[in-house]
Amino acid sequence: MNGWEAAGNMKKIIRLFLTAFHFLAVCGGSIFLFVQPVSFAAKVILCAVLWGLWAAGMGSFLYFRNQYVKYSGDVCRYAQQIMEGNPCSEVQNQETLTSKMVMELKKTGEILEYKASATEKEKAETQQLVSDITHQLKTPVTNIKMYGDTLCEEELSGEEVRQFVQIIVQQISKLEFLIDALSKMSRLESRMMHMHPDHCKVNRTVSQAIDTVASRAKEKGIELQVNVRETLEVCHDSKWTAEALGNILDNAVKYTESGGKIIVSARNLEMYVVISVSDTGIGIDSGHYNQIFQRFYREAKAAKTEGLGIGLYLARQIITLQGGYIKVRSKAGYGTEFEVFLPRRAA
Repeated sequence: MNGWEAAGNMKKIIRLFLTAFHFLAVCGGSIFLFVQPVSFAAKVILCAVLWGLWAAGMGSFLYFRNQYVKYSGDVCRYAQQIMEGNPCSEVQNQETLTSKMVMELKKTGEILEYKASATEKEKAETQQLVSDITHQLKTPVTNIKMYGDTLCEEELSGEEVRQFVQIIVQQISKLEFLIDALSKMSRLESRMMHMHPDHCKVNRTVSQAIDTVASRAKEKGIELQVNVRETLEVCHDSKWTAEALGNILDNAVKYTESGGKIIVSARNLEMYVVISVSDTGIGIDSGHYNQIFQRFYREAKAAKTEGLGIGLYLARQIITLQGGYIKVRSKAGYGTEFEVFLPRRAA
């Protein structure tokens, strides 16, 4: 029984005593009126009994009323203390009605506080997201406007026109990529994007991911090495897992110098299949391991390299939706290894 039910029961008890008293009064009066003859001694005894019952009833009524008033006052006082942030520790461990009610009030207060905190957090995250998107859109839009104005206002040679148009096309492609990434991010966060896991060969998924970076790796002279058994299978969404791995590989290609190496391997554990992507790139400081998975986050030393800071965020979201997780190991200047853990059963 919680405090609210107990308070209701106390009211019922008071009403019960009043009803019983009225009933006895009516019964006693009826005896005097309708029962004849009644001796004087019987009348005295009956009056004494009625007065005794009346006294007991009134005494009980006053007692319970005082208890109820005291209880109500205590509850109001402790409610005020809870609103002021006082823990009310003196009544927390007592087996009393007041203690039960205070605990109920505390639970209600904690729920309201949590909801208010969650609302504030969501509001702050929304403001930050709008700020991040505005920042990401500002550069390509500014460049498109600047080169477009130049094309309209100045007389340029054919070669200059070609160069400016090429720059505008590049900036438009960047905008398209950003919009596509934001769309995926929104669908993942709102759980509108559903994974469709199936038992697929891991090397097939890895091959799809490798295809997205192979040409750029070749241009930079980076060696791509794949060590995945053809027989290795795990339940996963091949399409989206390939995208997650592609984002990790994209980072590896970006931050690995020419002549470097990227190795993709996989191994079977008791509960997971682990896909590893290791490179010989610039590495990541250990203090940034958690931050690199935040949307739009980029390390200061990576600022010169083209990127939006969304790829690793999307990769973790995709893997998390499948019941897996990503670990990172790195040392600045010595390369990085990402390990993607996929559960051997459907999430």
